[in-house]
Amino acid sequence: MNPTDGLYEMRTRAPASAYPTPPTSAAESFAVRHQQSQHDLKQDFNTLARSTSLAGGGHSRNPSSGTTAGMGTGRRLKGMHNVRMSMSSVKGKKRKWSVDVENYMVNNGPQHIFTTLWILAQLAYFSYSYYTLYTAQNLSFFRSLLGHGLPLARASANVINLNSALILFAVCRNIISLLRITFLNRVIPFDKHIAFHMLIGWSLAFWSFVHVVAHYFNYMNVERAVPNLATARGLAVGSGPGLTGQVVSVAFFLIVTATFEGVRRKHFEIFWFSHHLFIVFFGGLLMHGAFCFIKADLAPGATRVTPEAQCRGGASFWKWWIASGVAYLVERILREVRGRRKTYISKVVQHPSKVVEVQVRKPSFSSKAGQYIFICCPEIALHEWHPFTLTSSPYEEFLSIHIRVVGDWTKKFAWRVGCRFGDTEEKSLGRPTSLPFVMVDGPYGTASEDVFDYEASILVGAGIGVTPFASILKTIWYRIANPTSRAKIRLRKVYFIWVCRDKEAFEWFQDLLSTLESENVDDFLEIHTYLTGGLKADEVKNVMMNDQEGVEDAITGLRSPTHFGRPNWDGIFKQIRGVHGGEDIGVFFCGPKVLGKTLHGCCNRWTEATEEGTKFFFNEGKCVLLAKSCVVGGFFADDMFLLWDVQKTFDLFSLFCGLVDWVMAGCCDLVWFV
Repeated sequence: MNPTDGLYEMRTRAPASAYPTPPTSAAESFAVRHQQSQHDLKQDFNTLARSTSLAGGGHSRNPSSGTTAGMGTGRRLKGMHNVRMSMSSVKGKKRKWSVDVENYMVNNGPQHIFTTLWILAQLAYFSYSYYTLYTAQNLSFFRSLLGHGLPLARASANVINLNSALILFAVCRNIISLLRITFLNRVIPFDKHIAFHMLIGWSLAFWSFVHVVAHYFNYMNVERAVPNLATARGLAVGSGPGLTGQVVSVAFFLIVTATFEGVRRKHFEIFWFSHHLFIVFFGGLLMHGAFCFIKADLAPGATRVTPEAQCRGGASFWKWWIASGVAYLVERILREVRGRRKTYISKVVQHPSKVVEVQVRKPSFSSKAGQYIFICCPEIALHEWHPFTLTSSPYEEFLSIHIRVVGDWTKKFAWRVGCRFGDTEEKSLGRPTSLPFVMVDGPYGTASEDVFDYEASILVGAGIGVTPFASILKTIWYRIANPTSRAKIRLRKVYFIWVCRDKEAFEWFQDLLSTLESENVDDFLEIHTYLTGGLKADEVKNVMMNDQEGVEDAITGLRSPTHFGRPNWDGIFKQIRGVHGGEDIGVFFCGPKVLGKTLHGCCNRWTEATEEGTKFFFNEGKCVLLAKSCVVGGFFADDMFLLWDVQKTFDLFSLFCGLVDWVMAGCCDLVWFV
């Protein structure tokens, strides 16, 4: 291993207070009030701008930047304008409900239609199974003993088998990545495999609840009818079906308790290893139906009982599970083989806000813009794999990722590669003499790959959620710089919007954005940065001075001005629709769910679902930087509160058994990102 000399870089820029400060009474007044709320802070900025002639008269430091109106045209502080005016004007326009439905169907139609059809198919299969079992002639004895509990338990079990047969396919990353590049991707939204996985998980939760509640009533009915034969408790924990149910219930409990947001973020190891109990889960289900709890009546005239004649159904789960089980086994073997590729770290860059950039030697595989990889550092944890979005371009000779240091693994990794954040005692330890090797698995595809399939694209990143777009922006630069490759792409315009709370975050990709801005060909790219957090008084003074005298933004170092406050999304979409009338526009987002819902709503509102209308297609990208990489990252964290309410209503024991099959909704090998 080579020494680490020259491999490290500390990325810092001069603070705003380092620039000369002009004597401005408005700025002095702002210094007294800078501790106010965010709403008051915005008002102060507007007052400050008016007092220094920055917010009026069409002043612009870069008139040729081509900034779209409504996004801060020729104005530093125009991002502060009241959003409510735009929103009220949108709501004030009365449109036919049919138009709203048509616009809504552009982004939501296929998924909701599929969801409805899937639910109806399950209900139909349940109804058919229930009717068949309730009218079966050879089950009259058990039907008289158990009543409706018999068909309820068996019919729900059939639907559970159906869902279990499909749920593993959604976690086969290699299969999904291969299918994305085929013609099938045009008709089947493979990027929605997480939504499909969640849908199956909810279905399993519901039908499992029905199944377990029905069987608990069956146990009690058996005890009442034949008290000398067995007790309900004995059937629940002493019989074959009952014992296997308890095993999978315990596995379910351990998996679910590790899915809470706090555990998953701060103790990823617990989350990772507990989710491998899905092996116990499937093993228990394979044996669960083999004990033949439901037995058919004896045929007329029969003098003895034979297993073939007596057992109703038997072990049938394997017939449903075998296809997806084999596919998933092949998937895991392929991951193990691919994951053995070793590579070495070539460069480490310590960025502000506890972000580490790691560059590694490129293994022997090809990647695309917006994809992600899995990283394993054996020196830290041999069996832990963490996903990270690639921030390097496919045209570069190395792979780069940006890691935000928040969890146990990321802290250990940052320490091992020599990054120290703000602790003087840690800094005194110096850099390590060598860097560890890492193993790489991937790359895997995401919706961000489709950015070149539209005539215009809007890239929206919030905070560290900008990382998928770093690779995309680099790829855009390489393609635009090459006239041959540029002629082959459909994309003609890119709007890049980056929203950050802390001004230091803009330093992560400052060099990249500066290069793209300086070599912007035919105004192909527009960069818009928004700062939603507050500034100190001396930083405000620097912003004022730099805006009047300089050509570069005091915060980002770009020619494009920084807007203060949250973007006026409806104004942005309205203006872009006016510029790109009749075109298909892709909206790619990575960041918090709340902002994603806002953008999704804007896509529906501003889409014109006509043949010649402008259509906004929402694509929520996968952003992985925090090593908290389960597909159900938001699923379990948000919905476990619902489970806890159910737990208060029903017996804890019944809850665990009832939701046992839901464990696969948290399969640890899926990747869903913030």
